[in-house]
Amino acid sequence: MTQILLFLHILAGVAALAAAGVAIASTKGGRMHRRSGNAYALAMLITGTTALVLAIIHPDAFLFAVGLFSLFLVFTGWRAAMVRDGRPRWPDHAAGAVMALAGLGMLGWGLVGILGGATSQAVIVLAFGSIGLTMALADWRDWTRAPITGKARIARHLGRMLGGTIATITAAGVVNLGFLPDLLVWLGPTVLITPVIVWWTARVMRGGPRPT
Repeated sequence: MTQILLFLHILAGVAALAAAGVAIASTKGGRMHRRSGNAYALAMLITGTTALVLAIIHPDAFLFAVGLFSLFLVFTGWRAAMVRDGRPRWPDHAAGAVMALAGLGMLGWGLVGILGGATSQAVIVLAFGSIGLTMALADWRDWTRAPITGKARIARHLGRMLGGTIATITAAGVVNLGFLPDLLVWLGPTVLITPVIVWWTARVMRGGPRPT
């Protein structure tokens, strides 16, 4: 059972990485972009779900937390593309609640770990928990103001899906770059790609030409 889940996890991860590349390279809003984006979301759903199941079968709170964070990014990014009127439904509120609770737990876990010895795993959990909690709270704040439509919806879709891509690249690095320090492998993609996400979403919000 474990071997089958692990095989599905790795296979879906490879598929997600390939689909992400196609989605990023293709014309935004075009047929290829939509199809590759849906394939990416499905592959990440399989990757995240199998990670959660594996973390339960072989208890690993760290893997479980990272799996939840990755699923939240991809799910909210996909929902931003699908829900054009920008009005949240119960799945959106549920995802935000789960991520907020998980983020609080990850913050507490990370702080306790750092105070107890500052392990690299504690720093990683603290970083991901902070990002996830901030995103969940930002979602609720924005929903209370007005529906997320137009450029804001596109920017959210872009930022969350690219965030999910960071998770995919990070997972590939963890598997293949084990000889590097944990902090570099786990947080390196986030540090390198996050500025690109900020620049790209700011460009969309300013009304500049959408990246192709």
